Amino acid sequence: MSDEVRKVLNAYRQAVWDRDAKALLALYTEDVVVFDTWDSWSYPDRAAWTESVKAWLGGLNDERVQVTAEEVRVVGGGEAAGLSAFLTYTALSPEGAKLRSMQNRLSWQLVKHESQWRIAQEHTSVPIAPESLMGHLSRDSDEDGPTLRE
Repeated sequence: MSDEVRKVLNAYRQAVWDRDAKALLALYTEDVVVFDTWDSWSYPDRAAWTESVKAWLGGLNDERVQVTAEEVRVVGGGEAAGLSAFLTYTALSPEGAKLRSMQNRLSWQLVKHESQWRIAQEHTSVPIAPESLMGHLSRDSDEDGPTLRE
């Protein structure tokens, strides 16, 4: 089961690399709820999430985004499972040069749907420094590191 759930993460990484919104969105249930780090407070279903995904991947132009995962944990089984990980998103130029990078925390709740694992809930986040209300976009950042103003 753990390997099957990890395949969803690998498919996610490949769809992002390919800038393939259709393949990425196919990983989610129709009634998925997404709590994303960016822009909106939440997306109540796949239709709402579609616009955000298309804007993100469509806005990359000729860049590619490499997604790496660390400390992946899978729990559960049967008809439902959870996955958590630390993800790094690295934007690369067409020549392969690193343009920028950020990290976030990912939690998925997955369900078996027509014998395939699908994401039913997604939550991404970054820790917020209480003194500055700045989000840390790197696990290794200190107060002067990459941040996101909230």
